[in-house]
Amino acid sequence: MKIRVPLGIVTAVMMILAVMVLPVSAVTTPQDVETTANIATGGGNVPIVLCKWEADTTASWEDGDPTHALPGSQFLPPVTYEAKKPIQYFAVVFDHEDNGNVNVVAWDVYHPQDDWVPAEYRESGPLGDGFKYQVMGTKITNKTASVALFQRAMNAGLLTIDEDFNATTILTQYLEKGTAALWVGTADIDYQQPAGNYRVEANAIDFNNNWAVPLENTFLYVPVAAFELDFNTVNYGSVNINTHKWVAGDVDFGTADWPTIRNIGNTHLQVTVQQDDMGLGESLSGWNVQWDARLGNDDANTKVYKPFEAVTLPNPLELCDIDELDFSIQVFKGTTGEKTGTMTLGAVVADGIPT
Repeated sequence: MKIRVPLGIVTAVMMILAVMVLPVSAVTTPQDVETTANIATGGGNVPIVLCKWEADTTASWEDGDPTHALPGSQFLPPVTYEAKKPIQYFAVVFDHEDNGNVNVVAWDVYHPQDDWVPAEYRESGPLGDGFKYQVMGTKITNKTASVALFQRAMNAGLLTIDEDFNATTILTQYLEKGTAALWVGTADIDYQQPAGNYRVEANAIDFNNNWAVPLENTFLYVPVAAFELDFNTVNYGSVNINTHKWVAGDVDFGTADWPTIRNIGNTHLQVTVQQDDMGLGESLSGWNVQWDARLGNDDANTKVYKPFEAVTLPNPLELCDIDELDFSIQVFKGTTGEKTGTMTLGAVVADGIPT
């Protein structure tokens, strides 16, 4: 049995089928997209230092502020004689022609300019502007590692960012997409380098010899008063009642019978002293013993003190200096025989130095 279908219905069905297959045809049809490029002719665009930061090699990246309570980086000195502290310098760099693959990235580092800082540091460098050294950078080629390092610095509050950008943009539009690169360089600070704010300029040069506008910040080398002694005993020897007796030191570090102190911190310091009464006790007129101490052999710097009285010697022990410590005893009343006690030596940052 044959069924005749009106022509209009057939036409309608065909039109519906045509509409149903059109989207498939539209997706698979090749589309032309215009491309453009401008070949640089010895000029090109200036590279940009998007952000920068500094870190030490401790677990916190800044041992002077391990909880990251303050913005920027704070570092402690090693407080070990002739030791060095490595500092890592980071910068994220972008260039229109080279992305982050520029020719040179480097950091210029300058000494603190505080008044107490010795002139040999404040006026160092060929221009006498306190220049310390230039650190050359190496590009980190692993994008995943670069992103992780940036995020760590961002979370710790270490970043200094170009005013035309922000951390989110640098992360998502540049580092994660590989259109900028992270560079790093490492250099040491010596144990006796003066405490204070070190100025750091990050520079970049592309392959057309275009220089970026330097991005500048500072890191703090935290003032720490620290010293080392070549003795652990002060022997006053045989002492007569009501006789003022001195025990002298020397400036030859390593002679234990002649007390010597050397500065191993990064600031001028003042020595603090406290002693007990060595068991000599008190009488109605006061303590039965009295002490003196001085740094160096100038009588003007002598400090007289009673048992259990903490005193600060007036003259400073300057950066990386060595000097003698002299001590005296005067017994007013006491029984014969050996007496023993404890002397506590400490240090504070010298007067007039910011802390």
